[in-house]
Amino acid sequence: ACGIYLNTNEHLRADTTVQTREDRFIEQIKRDYPAHQVHKSAPIMHRIRSIKEQTELDLIQKACNITEKGVRRLFGFIQPGVWEYEIEAELAHEFLRNRSKGFAYTPIIASGKNACVLHYIDNNAQCKDGELILLDVGAEYANYASDLTRCIPVNGTFSARQKEVYNAVLRVKNEAQKLLVPGTFLAEYHKEVGKIMEAELLKLKLIDHTDIKNQDPAWPAYKKYFMHGTSHYLGLDTHDVGPWNEPIKSNMVFTCEPGIYIPEEGLGIRIEDDLVVQASGEPFNLMKNIPIEVDEIETLMHAK
Repeated sequence: ACGIYLNTNEHLRADTTVQTREDRFIEQIKRDYPAHQVHKSAPIMHRIRSIKEQTELDLIQKACNITEKGVRRLFGFIQPGVWEYEIEAELAHEFLRNRSKGFAYTPIIASGKNACVLHYIDNNAQCKDGELILLDVGAEYANYASDLTRCIPVNGTFSARQKEVYNAVLRVKNEAQKLLVPGTFLAEYHKEVGKIMEAELLKLKLIDHTDIKNQDPAWPAYKKYFMHGTSHYLGLDTHDVGPWNEPIKSNMVFTCEPGIYIPEEGLGIRIEDDLVVQASGEPFNLMKNIPIEVDEIETLMHAK
């Protein structure tokens, strides 16, 4: 049987008073080709795009490598008094000089309390001594995206509290990425990550067992400090398309990006890497060479 694939809505919305060009086109196709089957193209395209060919993985790796160059450049640049937009400019310079077209998405350069704003893109504050800078940035290469988040101390040294929260987020990320294996359903994956985060927030004394006992199942207690999803597809778009109601498969690429945001402390920490699901074992980390441990970041900051 022949098939025709249409990337349009088959029915008019209830509030539409004028028939759209796309709906007229669908009706015409059905009239002109009554023996053909009509299918929505989006689910088919989502499956095709979600599983990457080796060439695609190589391009995403290249984008991640360029992102690494940008981040390493910042270790010698960031210091008290620098402005967020100056950090953005340093990244843009490094990305462009490595044949990237620039950022894969609008960069987040969020110092201090700005890191508690999930999609902060003003990037116009001065970075102060004692603050952390949350960098959510990624280079594009050959139309493929990378997506990284790291937190860097402005003065080169994490405070005891910053280190405590940072390491809690890092433990969540390390455990969460182990769950990205073939056969996993994303809805169940996010629930399991929530349990891991809940345990860390208990250790930090940000929530207690009473909070958990009285929580709304639709909005668990941990979401007060971790209110976004852990992972999304990555590819031609930063938030790429892919099936959310089917088990994940090898060669799918996901981010893993837990975070803890404490507005009352002016502290927001998120850590993110890009991962390729493997046929067996843990996913391959495309950003494994980008500094992530507290000691490594401090050493590089003080080496300037």
